[in-house]
Amino acid sequence: MVMKVLMYGWEFPPRISGGLGIACYAIVKELAKRNIDLTLVLPQMVAGSGIDNVNLIGCDSLFAQDDLDLDGIVNIKYPEVATYLYPYITAKDLNRFFSNETFRDFFALLASMHLPNELREMAMATAQAHASGEQITGKYGINLLVEVFRYALVAGALAKGIEHDVIHAHDWLTLLAALEAKRHSHKPVVLHIHALETDRSGLWIDKRIFAIEKYGMDQADQIVAVSRYTKNNIVQHYGIAPEKITVIHNGIYCNGDLNAAATNNERPKMVLFLGRITQQKGPYFFIEIARRILEKRSDVQFVLAGTGDLLVDMIERAAGLRIGKNIHFTGFLDGDRVQEIYQLADVYVMPSVSEPFGLSALEALSYNVPAIITKQSGVAEVLHHTLVSDFWDTEDMAAKILALLEYPALRRTSLINEQQGLKEISWGKTAEKIIELYKKMVSS
Repeated sequence: MVMKVLMYGWEFPPRISGGLGIACYAIVKELAKRNIDLTLVLPQMVAGSGIDNVNLIGCDSLFAQDDLDLDGIVNIKYPEVATYLYPYITAKDLNRFFSNETFRDFFALLASMHLPNELREMAMATAQAHASGEQITGKYGINLLVEVFRYALVAGALAKGIEHDVIHAHDWLTLLAALEAKRHSHKPVVLHIHALETDRSGLWIDKRIFAIEKYGMDQADQIVAVSRYTKNNIVQHYGIAPEKITVIHNGIYCNGDLNAAATNNERPKMVLFLGRITQQKGPYFFIEIARRILEKRSDVQFVLAGTGDLLVDMIERAAGLRIGKNIHFTGFLDGDRVQEIYQLADVYVMPSVSEPFGLSALEALSYNVPAIITKQSGVAEVLHHTLVSDFWDTEDMAAKILALLEYPALRRTSLINEQQGLKEISWGKTAEKIIELYKKMVSS
């Protein structure tokens, strides 16, 4: 029997901002290779995925449909909504929106979630946005929660017309859609956690997102965590029973031969940070590491590849420390430029404060770039020979970087020791473990 999977994703190449899109693509690709009949629902349609046997659906082409089925109703009461979002929406438009049973039932679901008032207001703003005719974009920004709700309304309703055995959702962005799909089809839901709000925001969590995550994990039939580190955080911060959570590590596609390349002594040394420049990823600690290293040798260049809310702060921090000439900010890099920057790097540093997995460390190693990672990362569970430090111990991390730069034998040994481990880490094995979980869910 061919397993049919209805999958909900938020990022997919070429529209990606980080590891979520990369992981989703690899998982879809490997599941399709293994005879899984897969339908992937995205906020926006993407062209040319390069994957056979996968049905891609973009909600941007569906959002304006009034015929998502079901009968009209009258006398629906709804709270007032902050009018700054869509001040020109009419009562007629809102009544049209709420006359659709699919939308009515979805808001009944939201009412049962005991969400914070601010989140309920966002849900109502969803009605305004939908009635106004704006497209679903899937973009990250000020109206992200509205986008998430609208995606859930449309994407979830698709479950009525798509045959499936299992519903698979990636992260909080899609879990409401998955729960809405389950309401229609009564099929089991697996929630794949790539990152948590407690990872992204530390002590300053967005309570609305946390509430969605908590509710979704409570309601999901099974949860996949990308590491034991993430599983422990789910249990500790969200109160989920550990037996409900299966750890399935991410994989990697190795880039050519895993031969320990000799460092290029003809050019200045380069230390690389690649990722979102946000609190979670530890860019402040990277700048502090750079300061410590530059006190000992001035020929090292430091590159921060990525963008984020702390970008300006980090530029100002480097200038304030008078090390700006050695610190380079590239902005966001696409696939080809990421490959180029890895090939130029001598050491890759991942100073994350809380990293559910850390695909970039595997990518660096696959390009024969030795990596230094933090103990607060999931990837440390599969890299047994890579140098590790606590994220806050910039003195220790700087010393290890200097050692890798100054001692070629250490660099070679570090890479050689990880090569066999990298060969055992694959997206194919990730997919096989996911399929095992699907079978368990369907048979139970």
